Amino acid sequence: MDEFVGQLVMFFENSNRNGLALMAISILFYLAAFHLILFFKNKEKYFLHYSTYAFVNAVALIGRPYESFLKDIYFTFPEFFRLSITPLQFISFIVFSYFLIEILRLKSYYPKFIHFYKGYTVFISLIYAIFFLGVFFWDGYDLMRKFYFFVFMPITLIFTLIGIFLIVRTNEKVKAPILYGFLAIGIAAFLFGFLAAEKDTVITDRYFYILYLGILIENFFFTYALALKQRVIFDQKIKIQKELMLRFKENDDLRTQLNQQLQHQILQKEEKIIELESDAESERMSRIKALYEREITELHLRSLRSQMNPHFIFNALNSIKVFLIDKEKDRAILYLNRFSKLIRLVLESSRKTKITLGEELEISQLYISLESIRFEKGIEFNMDIARDVRLNEIELPPLVLQPFFENSIWHGLMNIAGEKRINVQLEKNEKGHLLSIRDNGIGRKASQEINSKRTVKKESIGMTLSKERLELFNQNELVHYHFEVIDHEKNNSESSGTEVIFWLETSY
Repeated sequence: MDEFVGQLVMFFENSNRNGLALMAISILFYLAAFHLILFFKNKEKYFLHYSTYAFVNAVALIGRPYESFLKDIYFTFPEFFRLSITPLQFISFIVFSYFLIEILRLKSYYPKFIHFYKGYTVFISLIYAIFFLGVFFWDGYDLMRKFYFFVFMPITLIFTLIGIFLIVRTNEKVKAPILYGFLAIGIAAFLFGFLAAEKDTVITDRYFYILYLGILIENFFFTYALALKQRVIFDQKIKIQKELMLRFKENDDLRTQLNQQLQHQILQKEEKIIELESDAESERMSRIKALYEREITELHLRSLRSQMNPHFIFNALNSIKVFLIDKEKDRAILYLNRFSKLIRLVLESSRKTKITLGEELEISQLYISLESIRFEKGIEFNMDIARDVRLNEIELPPLVLQPFFENSIWHGLMNIAGEKRINVQLEKNEKGHLLSIRDNGIGRKASQEINSKRTVKKESIGMTLSKERLELFNQNELVHYHFEVIDHEKNNSESSGTEVIFWLETSY
């Protein structure tokens, strides 16, 4: 037993010669490459930070293994490795702290402190860069090392203690393996420093195995933390998908039930009209018939709205699905919250036969803000309302404008690069009000050409439904609402967008 222990101790003390050091460095290079690939695939910043952290540590240790090809590399560029050892350690501390901020989502827990810390890292990095450049322009190597050991390291120790305290207070599932890895490398660094302090190179070389073991244990826990983080993200995405499917099913069931009730009510009213036509006197019959026809018109309006709402909600849910596919969890949650508010407004408006133009524009503006999130630079939405216009005094069918905003986005703006813009202008005229909705998209002609080349063609029914709803609304409210679609062109016959003009006339 004593002989085995002695051989094991001898093996560890010769770590720079027997392959242990080479193994540790090789693992670091492998982890750096592997997590860099994961970063390009998942676009998560903590993969990039961890890849950089592993790579920097591997380069810092490249001159340690004896009798290996790494030693040949070291002696080929000895001056580079001599000057870079302290800067690499500096970079290692900074990158590691950014790795912790991202994987533990510390910014969401302590936004002010993280903002201050990032400002500090930028400032201290600029100062250190000046000292590093001094190595080449004046004899500043010793000054650079003194700044590192007597300024940067004490401040880093303070931030480390604060960071450990803040990490313990978070509710992240990955904090346990992170702290274990932190503890492993901390103990290893302390033991190595204690045993090798003020010792010559021969003695120091014997204790490097402590660092190698600490690095291996640390990276085991960090790799486990990264795997656990991916599992947490996957579970959250599945949960969001289930919630979306449940809400979509509830809305579909509600739509089906509402349509059935409306159709039943329409049949009942029509039957009553037929009965009254055969029994009532002609003058009395005319008045009663007009009353029931008015009720039927209102029921038709509600039926058309019930057909439009699911069409509109489906497009919004499809936008959320895009974020889930792209693994943009935070933006999906933001989109879902706004979508819930929009659903509430839509359901409230569905109970009414008419709403104010102010309410309609609020729903449309919220819809555009949701669609705008899907574009990299968003959609610029401008409203120019004349001062003498009172939005709460203008009434119209609920969601009658939404299909036109939807067409502007899906058929016009979706297919252009650069700035995307929708302008709304409202002013008074002699007969009522004039409302203009204009975009800077590709125009209807180009959109139809693109749609004709698709295997699955997107058929827009919103404009047809809006026209039918306005006709019924005109009959019911004795107004004259109608619209016209205009294609604008530049001097060279190139499209400069599409404009929809609504005449909201209160009299013929």
